[in-house]
Amino acid sequence: MEVDGSMKVQNTTIFMGDSTLRERHSGSVQEDRSGQKSLFAGNLNKNLDPVAKRQQEAKKQVMKIIGDARESDRKLEDSVAESRNKIQGYQKTLDEANGELKRIANDKEELRKAYGVEADSQEEQDLKLLEKKRLASKPGSDIKLTDEEYQRVKEIYANGLTEYQEHSMKLTEAGGAYEAEIEEAKKGIMEENYSIRSTKEAMLKSQTMIKAEKAADDVMETARKDIIGMLTDEAKDHIDEELEEKKEAAEEKAEEEKEEEEKIEKQKAEKEEKEAFTEQIAASTELMVEAESTMDDVQKEIKKMMDEMKLLEEDIKGAAVDASK
Repeated sequence: MEVDGSMKVQNTTIFMGDSTLRERHSGSVQEDRSGQKSLFAGNLNKNLDPVAKRQQEAKKQVMKIIGDARESDRKLEDSVAESRNKIQGYQKTLDEANGELKRIANDKEELRKAYGVEADSQEEQDLKLLEKKRLASKPGSDIKLTDEEYQRVKEIYANGLTEYQEHSMKLTEAGGAYEAEIEEAKKGIMEENYSIRSTKEAMLKSQTMIKAEKAADDVMETARKDIIGMLTDEAKDHIDEELEEKKEAAEEKAEEEKEEEEKIEKQKAEKEEKEAFTEQIAASTELMVEAESTMDDVQKEIKKMMDEMKLLEEDIKGAAVDASK
């Protein structure tokens, strides 16, 4: 009837205990050599954890079912105990009344001896017949007198009772109260025994505790299934969270690798730009050197031309002088 310390869901054993949801997920899944996985759900937070709450609800239901059944059985058991106590009281009354009747019977025997009446005498036989007639006169008595016995009783009363018979009958009448007590006690004992039998039959027929235990088992089984469902959903959520975290980590890593790759490409491009710029500088320098060399040649040609022109001019001037002479 109790919820076990562990539950098995498919290939995963779930160990129950006291923990918060976060604690159950921290290193809570283990796998043995055979591949059997175990999920530890320990140290439940009684105020927050739904599993603990469901356990407590189930326990309260079971306690109420069993408690109500026990209370019902207790009332029946109390009724049986009360009847037995009454029977004990009736039995005590019965024993005491029988004791008094025995005492009266002893007194009657002493009285017979005192009057010197023989046990087999007609006087004693007539006394026994009078006692029988008295018993037959009681309501509901199954004692019957024959016609001959009725006729003899009439004769006894017609002739009158002897002194011994009168004293003995007085003692017999005195025992009447005790006889009534005995009848009442017997009737009470019969009634209480009937009540006990009826109560026990009702207990057997109702099977209160058996039904209560079955109902309690059903409650715990439902709770067990609910808890398995909770823990299974919780485990699935946890796995989804772990997969999401791994996915995010992979995306972050890919992003970092992409950024690193872009950084390398940028550095490579910058290097290529620097190399190209260096080549351009070198080319420009070479061109400048070539230009300077060309410029020197041009300047030399110009100077040569100017020198030649200067000579030509001087020649022209000399020719002019000669012409004037």
